[in-house]
Amino acid sequence: MRHSAWLIAALCLGLTACASHRTALDLQSPPVPNALVFTVPPGHPLYHTVVIEHISGMSYHSFWFSEANQNAFRPQVQKALDDSGMAASTAISARYGLEIEFSKLRTSPAGVTLESRSRAIYRITDRRTGRVVFQSPVEANFNAKFIGLNEHDAVLATSIIGAPIDAALFVFPTNFIAPGNFTGQGAEIRAHARNGDLASSGYGNRDGFTRAKQADFQMMKQSIAKFVMALASDQKLPMTQVLPCLSNSDIAREKANITARGMRWVQEDCGIDNVRTTVIY
Repeated sequence: MRHSAWLIAALCLGLTACASHRTALDLQSPPVPNALVFTVPPGHPLYHTVVIEHISGMSYHSFWFSEANQNAFRPQVQKALDDSGMAASTAISARYGLEIEFSKLRTSPAGVTLESRSRAIYRITDRRTGRVVFQSPVEANFNAKFIGLNEHDAVLATSIIGAPIDAALFVFPTNFIAPGNFTGQGAEIRAHARNGDLASSGYGNRDGFTRAKQADFQMMKQSIAKFVMALASDQKLPMTQVLPCLSNSDIAREKANITARGMRWVQEDCGIDNVRTTVIY
């Protein structure tokens, strides 16, 4: 037991800090969804008329090291178009094209904290004339933090066998290397991030491959969320805030504040089996 405790202490001091009390509390705290809905109403030029024209500066595959790729990113963009009512249902109705051009795309190849960062131009053009109807630069980044030694490790370390196993798993090299997700499969893995799609940091898995996918996924969701918010502002289409299915003074004040800011609000469906689709989680 004494040797186990010393081994865990050595890891804390020599390799990376033990998880702090603040980290332990953060990991217990559930996320706070932004719960923002963006919908294009019938009659608007972008209603059911937009297709993904092209995505440049981003490969379809990630090779040696982690980097967001189109196999993972494109389905998320398509989902945003579907959820917002912009997606064209037929080739004839696809009058507008969404072009996404990345000028910066980088994920840390290795490290304790794995960062995914991007800079892109989102542009919507008339596919017949080439006229630009919307354009906005978007920068996004997310830091997926490594979780230090914690109470779960201490429990495992209480046995003579458990301590060396836990120590070996903790310092395993693959925990700190971010290999590429070549096919983009299994990319939809969220980190433990308090602010949902708009979060810039959170806690990831100890495994480097999984933590890198979490960093990339959160970065992609943030980039798309910022695009949607910029489009809503440009087109004078206010976002809709989803409020709890409750009736009290706090909710009443929030409704008044949202209305005063020129936004709309709806209350989440009270039925147990009904879930309202949100564009920004």
